[in-house]
Amino acid sequence: MQQEIIMKNMEKVKIHQFDPVIYPYKIWVVVNNIPDIISEQFYQFDSKEIESWANCANLDAFAMPVRNKEHKYYGCILFFSSKESMTYNIVAHESCHAAKNLFEYIDADMKHHEPFEYVVGWIAECCESVKNNIT
Repeated sequence: MQQEIIMKNMEKVKIHQFDPVIYPYKIWVVVNNIPDIISEQFYQFDSKEIESWANCANLDAFAMPVRNKEHKYYGCILFFSSKESMTYNIVAHESCHAAKNLFEYIDADMKHHEPFEYVVGWIAECCESVKNNIT
């Protein structure tokens, strides 16, 4: 597990990176009230610049497939506006989005449930470790 630290208005923002090891995909978790921090480190999944946060500015959380600018890793970023927004319901919801993105990326069938459900649980656990400052 690695952490990237970005300075934004003199405030340290950590983007926590998680590697599932068995899949060629990363999971990043960030807790910040301004989603544009993501644009500094990531491209859209198609490697184009992220142009607008208009649809995300008022959300408590979202999951977005991205590509890391520096290392070119593909993955999904889970954004939470605050630790208070990291409720069980929201984390479960966003973890499902991230797992679907991963399975689409590796062209895996979600009909075989156990691998998919394992990944959902692992992503939720990554979020929980960020929420509890375990990373």
